[in-house]
Amino acid sequence: MLHAKYLFRRILCGRCRTVRVILSLWCVCVVLLVVLLSLSVAREGISRVAKLISCDNEESEAFLQNLCVNYTKGLTSGSLCYPLCTDEIVYTECLGHGVKPHVLKANWKGTDVILKVKRQLHDKRVMWHLTDLQPHMMDREYFNINVNLSFINNILNKDLRVAQSVFDYLYAECAGDDGKLTYHEIWYCYTLFESDEFLLSVLLRDYQCVPKLYGVCGNVFVVEYIPVEQLEALPRLIVDERSWAIKAKLGLALLDLVKRLDETPYGTLYLCDIQFTNFGAYKSETSDGYVVKPIDVDIAWLSAQMKEVMNGGAKVNCTLDADCHFVSCLGRCDHKRQKCYPHSYSNNLINICRLIFSTPYSVPKFGLFDSAPPTLQPRLAVLIKKCAMPSVTPWPRTSHIMIEQFRHLLHESIRQNIE
Repeated sequence: MLHAKYLFRRILCGRCRTVRVILSLWCVCVVLLVVLLSLSVAREGISRVAKLISCDNEESEAFLQNLCVNYTKGLTSGSLCYPLCTDEIVYTECLGHGVKPHVLKANWKGTDVILKVKRQLHDKRVMWHLTDLQPHMMDREYFNINVNLSFINNILNKDLRVAQSVFDYLYAECAGDDGKLTYHEIWYCYTLFESDEFLLSVLLRDYQCVPKLYGVCGNVFVVEYIPVEQLEALPRLIVDERSWAIKAKLGLALLDLVKRLDETPYGTLYLCDIQFTNFGAYKSETSDGYVVKPIDVDIAWLSAQMKEVMNGGAKVNCTLDADCHFVSCLGRCDHKRQKCYPHSYSNNLINICRLIFSTPYSVPKFGLFDSAPPTLQPRLAVLIKKCAMPSVTPWPRTSHIMIEQFRHLLHESIRQNIE
């Protein structure tokens, strides 16, 4: 009897184990199915993102060909349409696109240039308004009143003098040789007016603090190509006499850039996305040094724009100062009200000291002046630490005394290496 009970229990337990194994296998299959479905969805999402940010040479070439067809039909104009459509400017590669303007690289008589393409007109009210345009509305006076005031003044803080300067440049580009505007030319102009980067490029076209603006063709604007290799590679170089001299000269060029950014007629131009990859450098034509510029104007904000940005931040709840930062431009939290102060507490010199010159604050963790010559290290470290400290007062002025101290140290170190 006991043997029969034992045998029955064995059979029952065996069935239970079988059921448990089947259930386990079923669960594993369900989990694998869910994982596979998730991977499929993720792959599709990644594919969509990749399509958004990747470059398609055929699509880019087709766009430029279509632009040139419109130019030959008289539907678009601009000072660079002729060289672009007669193969003086030769397309070489697509560098990226997405929510920002489409970025293409080209070569113009042996010089690399960048084509920025504004692909869409986002303001639907403007599209509706354009369909109502009559021939008599396409003259300079109408364009001045309806375009200049509604677009430029909003972006450039209602400064009529500044707005007129930008408008005159763009009207000459849009209207072409005959001075008349067609419906299509107005559409192209509106697309450019929606780009803050383009408007700043026009505004600062005579100043050496941003890439040079060469001209326009339709909804394409052409700017100077700034090579990034120098600043990307130098922090990783083994320090020898040659590499330190290059680093020191690049440091001097960055200090010159800070000075130029402070001296525009429109106030300080703030750079708020400070990192090695956002700057480029090339050899100066007038000295033995370098010229450093941001590779894009879209990391720059005029004083009036910065005040609007920081005022917007004043509505944000905060518990830490970091909650109030605008990218690399520093803000501060009023801990009693738990609101951000409507001011910036850093300037271009502070940001470059924090994020380019020094190691502790840099991303990735290296600085332009790492491994300076032993005789220079102690003095340079003290100066960088002092320079990198956020200001205790809002909207700090650049310390030109500190810039001169940096310049003196760097020039001294270059001379010592040469000797």
